[in-house]
Amino acid sequence: MSQSKTYWSSIAKDYDAVVKETGDQSQQLIINPIVQELLEDLKGKNVLDAGCGNGYWTRRMAQTAQRVVGIDFTEELVGRAKSRGVPSNTEFILGNLERLLLANETFDVVLMNMVLLDIEELSSVVHEIARVTKLGGKVVISTTHPCFENPPNTYSLKDDQGNKIGRAVSNYFTTGLIKDDLNQYQHWHYKISDLINCFAINHLFVEKVVEPNGAGTLKNGGVDHFPYFLIMRFKKSE
Repeated sequence: MSQSKTYWSSIAKDYDAVVKETGDQSQQLIINPIVQELLEDLKGKNVLDAGCGNGYWTRRMAQTAQRVVGIDFTEELVGRAKSRGVPSNTEFILGNLERLLLANETFDVVLMNMVLLDIEELSSVVHEIARVTKLGGKVVISTTHPCFENPPNTYSLKDDQGNKIGRAVSNYFTTGLIKDDLNQYQHWHYKISDLINCFAINHLFVEKVVEPNGAGTLKNGGVDHFPYFLIMRFKKSE
């Protein structure tokens, strides 16, 4: 995760300025409402915000949960999370999702909001998430859609007016690190089957899948033709 850590450290200030307390435009209009629904009632629950960033979801969940722990591998983002305020039932910690220094079966609910893109060792992270989740507990994840947004050599199709009308996708089966040299951004691409199978091996089984239709939400986004995001809820079972 060292490359991802370096990247996020370098943009922490700008990221925090955009995300603030509500998330960016995509989060506000598409992701947040669905994640909120999948989290269900958090009253009396112990919650882990795995990859908390500046902590906006951590603080949001703390409004109803019994206890919330936000963890991130970027010192700069954890610092910004703390600077925005730490509710009395909340703790922000600096840590690595591959080696969580947390007790077994601690949390009723785990949120991984837009985190999978920065995970190199998927099996290690999911194993740790499963370990700290209580039996019967839920794990909610959101990510850019592996089919339409993540694969290498993926680009938008536009009409004569420049409006996005579709998506050209190639190399979906090529998993691993994807680099954008122009924007100095990189992320890891996994197939949907990689995700579902990895969670299942760790006794986290799919309970609900949402591929949101963002039509009418993002200007010129083309999100009425294909889903930009994939949001899932898993349940830990024996």
